Amino acid sequence: MTHRILVVEDHKLVSRGLEMMLSMVEGFESAGVVHSGEDAVEAVKHGVVDVVLMDVSLGEGIDGVEATRRIKEASPDTKILMLTMFTDPGTVTDAVKAGADGYLSKGASEAALTDAIRQILEGRAVLDPRVTQGVFGRLTDKDPTALTDRELDVLRQISQGQSTKEVAAHLYLSEETIKTHLKNIFRKLGVHDRAEAVAEAFRRGVVR
Repeated sequence: MTHRILVVEDHKLVSRGLEMMLSMVEGFESAGVVHSGEDAVEAVKHGVVDVVLMDVSLGEGIDGVEATRRIKEASPDTKILMLTMFTDPGTVTDAVKAGADGYLSKGASEAALTDAIRQILEGRAVLDPRVTQGVFGRLTDKDPTALTDRELDVLRQISQGQSTKEVAAHLYLSEETIKTHLKNIFRKLGVHDRAEAVAEAFRRGVVR
């Protein structure tokens, strides 16, 4: 199956490089390149787009976060992978809340990029480890909603797009145990799913 990918990037050399690189990956096909958030929204509304590679900063007009929000409203099934230099917690949180399915630093390798695209196509949430590596530090035992060390381990894994089965294998636990930890994490953070859990961790300022 071939997946059509739209590149949204205001730097023309970067966008051309991305389009050329992706065109050489089996199963990927270019859905075009646009240079503004408004054009990205229109491209999704009027074309077949499976994945959007979205920059955050797009010069004039709406930014990548707002474009993500509008695309998800118009086409909820379209996957959006933020590909940007902005890795601060506030921007990441805003992007996830807007509906982004993944968040990857522009410093990522070609292999990491193609793998991230495939993961979000499979329905997994993807966050670059460089974005999330410091996210789990400030909730303490004095906080009644504090996560346990094991719950933090699980949260680290799901922030990297791991499935329940993969988390269980990595932590040498049963899938039922991981599901129980996830329920406790969601309850303590007041969220409903994995993406919201990671976003809430950022919102609470649990960054070192």
